[in-house]
Amino acid sequence: MDKNYEQLIADYLAGNLDKEQKVRVEELIASGEIDFVEFRELETLHEDLGAIPIPKPSEQQSIRFYEMLEEEKQQVRASWTNRLLEIPRSIFALLTMPRLAYAAVLLMIGGFAGAQFGSSDSEIEQLSREMQQMKEMMMVNMLEGASAADRLKAVNISTELPGADTEAIHALLFTLNNDPSVNVRVQTIEALKRWGDNERVRQGLVQSIAKQQSPIVIVELADAMLELELKNSAPEFQRLLQERELDYTVQQKLQTSIAMLM
Repeated sequence: MDKNYEQLIADYLAGNLDKEQKVRVEELIASGEIDFVEFRELETLHEDLGAIPIPKPSEQQSIRFYEMLEEEKQQVRASWTNRLLEIPRSIFALLTMPRLAYAAVLLMIGGFAGAQFGSSDSEIEQLSREMQQMKEMMMVNMLEGASAADRLKAVNISTELPGADTEAIHALLFTLNNDPSVNVRVQTIEALKRWGDNERVRQGLVQSIAKQQSPIVIVELADAMLELELKNSAPEFQRLLQERELDYTVQQKLQTSIAMLM
């Protein structure tokens, strides 16, 4: 779904639109520009989330919260504040329903954890690590979903991570080798290239060549091998040329790539 439409629907469900804007949303749904099924999923989840009771903090917690908030204003650098606030914004911007509920739980946990910290550099670094871990958990969970849109957004989340642990790399490589969506696999290659200095990633990309059937993915892998200078991928491409009946354009691409890798 178009990102502009996502925001429009969010405002529609929140009751933030005037009459003219509401009519526009309904016209977009009627014309098919906004998928009705996706809209209903958003609407249902919005209603479900609205029904979740929010526990009230104790008086002591409220006092401590505002004390820490004031400390945060005085001590935390503005650049860090903007960066920290951007984390939940980016997560929500990337998610489609119904994964939003899962993300909301993670972010509430992260917010609670953050409220327990002061604002020293070491504590801020700890919070940053925990937020990265939550993003990785969310990414792995979404990669297992049935929706190609969610899996694609999970791959996009991975590109925001400064680094990836073994589990995240394994999940991305599994997606590259098994996802039914060509677009998801292509974007996964782009994501994995960011960690091209990781030996597990390099080996996984080379091993993936023999497992690919889509010409688009094979060509994308060839470009990745050249960019990462993975010379040991040349024999894998040669094997494809010998064993597969590939399109002439793909054959030319692989032959050129092999020559450059040798």
